[in-house]
Amino acid sequence: MKNILITRSKIRSIKLSNYLEKNGTKNFFQPLFSIKKIISNLLNYQNDSPIIISSANAIHILKKYNFSKNTTIFCVGKITAQKLKNLGFLNVIYPQKNSGKELSKIIVDILNPQEIFYFRGEKISFDFVKFLEKKGFKVSSEIVYKTCEINKFSEEIINLTKLKYFDEVLIFSQNSLEIFYKNCINHNLIESFNSSNIICMSSKIAKNARKIGFTKVSTFKKFPLLKNFYDAR
Repeated sequence: MKNILITRSKIRSIKLSNYLEKNGTKNFFQPLFSIKKIISNLLNYQNDSPIIISSANAIHILKKYNFSKNTTIFCVGKITAQKLKNLGFLNVIYPQKNSGKELSKIIVDILNPQEIFYFRGEKISFDFVKFLEKKGFKVSSEIVYKTCEINKFSEEIINLTKLKYFDEVLIFSQNSLEIFYKNCINHNLIESFNSSNIICMSSKIAKNARKIGFTKVSTFKKFPLLKNFYDAR
């Protein structure tokens, strides 16, 4: 049986955890941040303007202001797209590859240059504004959530890590990687975690994990259980 550390809360990971447990794993949870929602005034929003949502954490703004279900919404990932569809939005577009750059290319292919609204967090991994404005778009960027870092691991996780207990650690974003690394440094756990396989959501995150010193690094798509779980959603 593999011992897996999921770097999210148990509530956010319940479906993934149940799936992995059915396939013989033992799972532990270490959330790395919490989300603080920010409500913008949206004074300049026009009802027929298309929208970019780069994270499911921004969806609350659509519910707050009762956006039309016919609004064209561009989002980065399949999971975010499904959440939007579950809320009744009819025109949801996303790339096959979870990538901000790929989504931007789709926007340029589908739309003529026009105003487009971008609802995002404080930290971004891809600059939609810079890319799209070079193509003639006017991008109105609104920060609608921010991440609040959890700057320490639980005592249980610290003690198990020192015993080199975890076979795999799941990392879901660049922001998660950065917080995870800082906490490893703070607790002097880099060497202990180097006995674990650090499995990252994307090849870009995996590349950065190697750069900062983790030695055993891979991606979700190279692990059949993880690949099958996310491909099915």
